[in-house]
Amino acid sequence: MNKTKKMVFMSILISQSLVMYIIETYIANPLVFIAPGAKLGLSNIITLISLIFLGFKDTFVILIARVIISSILGGGFSAFLYSAAGGVLSLIFMYIFNIFSKKKSSLVGVSIIGAVFHNIGQLIMASIIIHNIGIFIYMPILLFTSIPTGMFIGIVCRYLVQNKNIYKYMNINNTDYTIIKFQRGDYIIILITLVLSIGVLYFNNIDNNDTGYKRIQVVVDNKIYEDIVITNEDYKKTIKIETEKGYNYIYIHDGGVEIKEADCHDEVCVRTGFIDRRGQMIACLPRRLYVKILGEDSQIDNVSY
Repeated sequence: MNKTKKMVFMSILISQSLVMYIIETYIANPLVFIAPGAKLGLSNIITLISLIFLGFKDTFVILIARVIISSILGGGFSAFLYSAAGGVLSLIFMYIFNIFSKKKSSLVGVSIIGAVFHNIGQLIMASIIIHNIGIFIYMPILLFTSIPTGMFIGIVCRYLVQNKNIYKYMNINNTDYTIIKFQRGDYIIILITLVLSIGVLYFNNIDNNDTGYKRIQVVVDNKIYEDIVITNEDYKKTIKIETEKGYNYIYIHDGGVEIKEADCHDEVCVRTGFIDRRGQMIACLPRRLYVKILGEDSQIDNVSY
């Protein structure tokens, strides 16, 4: 394929990924009640298709272009960091897995790997932004949601790569990804992801008893804004945090806490809802803010850095 055709094809893929990104922001998220920040990731269809037909370098260019433009359209710099971290880590591991698993796993397996490391990349960036690795408490549920989202993206891609018009346009032979049936490697990946999800969830809940008082700690820009001891569930308080970056309304009630209102773009912090167990956390990445429930004897949040 000559350079002109490749440039046109890459431009089309970038445009399609942006359209998918915009569409996804307007449709109801079926995963919102499972994990507030989880999405189907429709634009990842383009990433995987590009990886198969164009390779790593061109796919990296398409990915970064899509992330930059989508961040300009809505989300800002924090959204760029968040998306770039997940997208790049996902692409790297899909590329590596693709090399070593040919004929042992279908595109579904590759896609699940991408979904897993996309979530891990976003959690890593989130922990850097709020200076707290406690955000990894969301790891089990995000690992679990990687299975259905990865399967959906993989199945869509497996049918797309059989489109003969693409091969004619690019003047290439068919790839090895024309197999419709699941491969043994796909089942192994799903099983490993499930085991990891359950294992991390169990580890997070070790010694997580709900006896004694609770402390609700509000941290903004890595500084403690409020540190409140909850002695009974009748305690109520509303905290308004307003900075140059925006505002958040935090409501403490019924032995727990939630963020009732915020002016951030995606409102993931609001959609997280009510939390009332020790170790649980609500994070607002654009505001570099998080709210965490601690035990009564905790002097500081020992996972901050």
